[in-house]
Amino acid sequence: MARVPRIKGGGTHASGSGAFANSCRGGHMYAPKRVWRRWTRKTNLNKRRYAIASTVAATAITALVQGRGHRVTKVPELPMVVKVDATLEKTKKANELLKALGITEDIEASKKSKNIRAGKGKYRNRRFKIKRGPLVIHNGEEEKLKAFRNMSGVDFCNVNSLSILKLAPGGHLGRFCI
Repeated sequence: MARVPRIKGGGTHASGSGAFANSCRGGHMYAPKRVWRRWTRKTNLNKRRYAIASTVAATAITALVQGRGHRVTKVPELPMVVKVDATLEKTKKANELLKALGITEDIEASKKSKNIRAGKGKYRNRRFKIKRGPLVIHNGEEEKLKAFRNMSGVDFCNVNSLSILKLAPGGHLGRFCI
């Protein structure tokens, strides 16, 4: 029997079979390339808080919001504050609400922008690229806003757990927020 490291234990199909060594199936590679990239970096809490505050402040500046590519010429205020009393279960009702507020232009632009990605991401479950639409920030009553889920480019975020990735996608400040 070969003296290679073997899987411990008994009672499973794999126990006793050779593993871990570079000569075994499923074992590690001999002298693999080292990963020099630092994929993640720790950021101090105060810096993260400052970044969130900055991204929230940027949602109120019209020039930054338009610079990001959002269509907000017909929007009365930024960020848009809307009180939704009724439960919106159908997308048709949500569309009517957005049309009354003058927001449909941004969602239409997002819908038209859907195209196939260049490169190999196509066959790695990232086939389509799409423009980001408005970000709906809610106070925990997400059930009321279910109708917005099917709209193109619309994202959701709870006000208690705001994310920089959603507030400034791609590192660009000024996302259109509702």
